[in-house]
Amino acid sequence: MSKTLRAAVLGLAVLLSLGGARAADLLPRTIVIGTEGAFPPWNITRPDGTLIGFEPDLLQILCQRANLRCQLVAQDWDGMIGALQAHKIDVIADALQITPARKAVLAFSLPYAITTGVFVTQKDSPLARMANRGLVLDLDASPTPERQTQALAALREELRGKTLGVAISSTYDGFLDKYLADVITVKSYRTMGERDLDLLNGRIDLTLDDTTYLRPLLAAPDAQDLVLVGPELIGGELGAGEGFGLRKDDTALAERLNAAIRSAVEDGTVRRLSLKWFKADATPTLDARPGAAAGSPQP
Repeated sequence: MSKTLRAAVLGLAVLLSLGGARAADLLPRTIVIGTEGAFPPWNITRPDGTLIGFEPDLLQILCQRANLRCQLVAQDWDGMIGALQAHKIDVIADALQITPARKAVLAFSLPYAITTGVFVTQKDSPLARMANRGLVLDLDASPTPERQTQALAALREELRGKTLGVAISSTYDGFLDKYLADVITVKSYRTMGERDLDLLNGRIDLTLDDTTYLRPLLAAPDAQDLVLVGPELIGGELGAGEGFGLRKDDTALAERLNAAIRSAVEDGTVRRLSLKWFKADATPTLDARPGAAAGSPQP
C-alpha cells in the first residue's frame, strides 16, 4: 500500500471514529446550569448561597443518570437567555414553560413538570369574588367547550380596567396579549418579589402566576390577606409544561437530559419530588399533551 493510500485510509478511519463518538464525548466537561434562585419552591437561594428546591433536587438526580458533571449557578431571570446564548451557561432551569414564542429562540428538553396558572388578589378586593374559581381552562381544547368560552368572557368583564402585575418576559405575556390586553393594564416587574410586594400593598389589583409558586406564597404569614381567584389556565400560550432551555445546536446534551427525564418520570421520581416541594403531583405525560388536571393538589 502506498504512503498516500495509507494516509487516506487512516484519515478515513479517524473520521469514522469521530463520527461514531459517544454523545458524552461531545459535551463540555462541566455543564453549567443557570437558575434564578428566587422562585420558590422551584429554586431558592439559602443565606449561605446554596441553591435548594424542586429543580436543584431533580437536577442532582438527572445529572447522575445522564453521567454529566453539572454546576448549578444563580442567574438573574432577565439575563438568562442572553447568558445561554453567550455560552456563560449551558442550560436554563427556572420553571421555563415550553411556549411557541420561546421555541423560536431556544431548544427545549422534554417537560419535567406540568402546572397551571392562577390569579391572586387581596381578600378585601372586589376581585376576591371572581367567578369560576378552580375551573381549569384548557387553552388547547378544540373545539372550545361552551363553558370555557363563557368563563373567558366573564374573566374579561371582571378584569376590565384593572392593573395586573407579572414578571418581565413572563410565560403569561402571550395569554394576556390574546385575551386581556385590551381591557386591563399590565405592569411588568424585574423580579417576582417586587411584584408580590406591590400586590400586598395594593399598588396592583392582581397577579397571574404558576400555582406551585403562588400556593406556598399564600401560606406565608405576611401573605394572609391574599387569595386565589378565578379559573386556572393550562396549554395554549402557556405552553406544554416546564422544560430545560438549551441552545439549538446542543443536541447531544438534549438527548442525555431527555433520557434522564423520561427515566425520572417513569419511575416516580418527579412525582415524589413534586409532592415534596409543591404538595401536588406535577408529573407530565410524555409523548402526549399533558392532561388539564395535572398539577392539581393531591387529597
